[in-house]
Amino acid sequence: MIKQSLKNKLSRYSRNSLYFVLLFSMLFSFVFSQQALADTWPTCVDQIEADGALLMDAKSSTILYAKNENTHYFPASITKVLTAIVVLEHVENLEEKVTFSQEATRGNLENNSTVIAASPGDKLSVRDCLYSLLLHSANDCANALAEHVAGSNEKFAELMNQKAAEIGCTNSHFTNPSGLNNPEHYTSALDMAKIMQYAISNPTFCQIDATQVYTHGPLIKYPDPNAPENTIYAHHKMMKKSNKEYYSGVFAGKTGYTLLAGNTLVTACKRGDTTLICVILNGHNSQYRDSKKLFDFGFANFNSYPAENNDPRFSQLENPWTVDGLPLVEALHFTVGRDEQICLPKNIPITDIASTLSYDISEAEKASGKVAKILYQYDGRTVGTAYVYLEDSKREEDSKDLPNTSLKKAENIPKQISVAMESQENESKAEESTAVEKTNHAPIVFDKKAGKIILQKPILRVLQILFAIFAVVLLSLLFLYLFQRREEFYRARRRKRMLKHTKDLSREQKAKRDLMFEKRKRQKK
Repeated sequence: MIKQSLKNKLSRYSRNSLYFVLLFSMLFSFVFSQQALADTWPTCVDQIEADGALLMDAKSSTILYAKNENTHYFPASITKVLTAIVVLEHVENLEEKVTFSQEATRGNLENNSTVIAASPGDKLSVRDCLYSLLLHSANDCANALAEHVAGSNEKFAELMNQKAAEIGCTNSHFTNPSGLNNPEHYTSALDMAKIMQYAISNPTFCQIDATQVYTHGPLIKYPDPNAPENTIYAHHKMMKKSNKEYYSGVFAGKTGYTLLAGNTLVTACKRGDTTLICVILNGHNSQYRDSKKLFDFGFANFNSYPAENNDPRFSQLENPWTVDGLPLVEALHFTVGRDEQICLPKNIPITDIASTLSYDISEAEKASGKVAKILYQYDGRTVGTAYVYLEDSKREEDSKDLPNTSLKKAENIPKQISVAMESQENESKAEESTAVEKTNHAPIVFDKKAGKIILQKPILRVLQILFAIFAVVLLSLLFLYLFQRREEFYRARRRKRMLKHTKDLSREQKAKRDLMFEKRKRQKK
C-alpha cells in the first residue's frame, strides 16, 4: 500500500510538472510570436541622453524616433531658424540696409550674449545680418532684423507665432527673435522639426545656413572691411570637415545653449533620396553624440521613395470631363506631386502600405492647384502624403481649334475623382502590373531563371514562429525527461563514487559490497 501510494504521488507530481511546462511553453510561444509580428518597425537601441529628441523624414514627415516630442523646452538660439524664415518672407531685397538701434545693441541683450559687436547707428544689409544670425548666432543682429521687419521685438514675435501656427506647431510660443530665456518662450521637439522642415524648403535659407565662413560689412567699431573681427564662422560642428563631430551629408542646422535650455541642436542631413531632420532639446553636452546616433539609426533602417515613381495606382489620374459633348481628356489630367515621398523601413516593400484618397484640403492648397491628397499608412503610422494636382497640358495654339463654348463646367473642381486601375490605352500595362502584384503576393515564388525558390517575408515569419514553438516544446520535453529521471541519475552518481572509493578492496570485501547492493535493490522493489 505504501509503495502504491508513493507511485500515485509521483505520477500526479509528474503530470502537474508536465502541465506546468506545457503551459509555460504556450505562453512563451505566444509572446514570441506577438513580438515577431510587431517587430516590423525598427527601434533605436542606442541610448539618447537628451531629455527631448526627434528624428523625422523631411519629405514625408514620417516620425522615425521620438522622445518627449510634445514636451515644452527652452529652445535657446535654435529660435533663430524661425527668425530667419520670417525675415526672408517679409523682405524682398536682401540688400536693404538695417540700422542698429540702442535697444538692439544693448537693451535686449543678456550678459555675455553672442554678438558681432555692432554699435548704435551701424548699418548692414539684411543679407549680412542673416549670415551673422545663422552662422554666428548674433543676438544683436536678431534684434536689428526684428525691428527692421516689424518695428519691435514684441511685434516681430507676433509674426513668429503666426508663422509657427501656419507651419503646424501646436506646442510652441515665442516672445523674442534670439531665444532669450523667458517662461513664455518655449517649443517642442516635434514643432522644431516642422520649423526646420519648412526652413530647408527655402533655397536662400539653405544657401546661407550651409556657409562656413562669411565676411560682413564694416562696423563703427571695426571700420576696416578686412578686419578679422568682421569675419564670422559657423558654429555647427557637424558641417565642418576638419572637426571630429563632422557627419557626411549634413547641409543645414543651428546650435543653441543657455543655462536653462541646456544644449539644443537642430540638424538636416541628406543621403541619396532620404533627407532626415534631427532635433535635440535640453542635451547634456550630448547634442552631437545623440544626433549621430539618430542619423545612423535612420539611414541604416529607412529609405525614402518618390510617390510618383513607386505608386502605379495614382501615378496618373485621367479626367473624364466633357464640355458640350467635347472630351477634355487630352486637355486636363491629374498628376501626383513629384517632390512627395514615402518613407518605409528597408525590409518593408512599398506594396505593403495602404493608401487612401482624401479631399480634406485647405483653401490655400486648393489655390495652388491641389485637388486631393493621398495618405499612405503602414502599421497604423502615416508614412507619407502626396498631393494630387490638376494640370492643363493643352497648348494655347491647340485651343484655337475648339468652338467658342462656355467652359464654366471646367472651372469647378469635381467632388470625386474616379481612380481606374485599368484604362483602354494602358490595358497591357495594367495586365503586366497585375501579374507582378500576383507574383509579389504569392507565398512561394519559383524563380526559374535563377533556379531557386523564394519565400515571401510573411511565410518566413510564420516559419520562424513555428520553429521557435518547436524549439521551446523540445526543450520543455527534455527538461521534463531529465526531471523525472533525476533520482536514477543521483543513484548512478553515488554508485560511481562508491565504486571509485572501494576499488582497493579485497575480493571478500567486494563480495560483501555486492551482496549489500543486491539486498538494497530487493528492499526497494
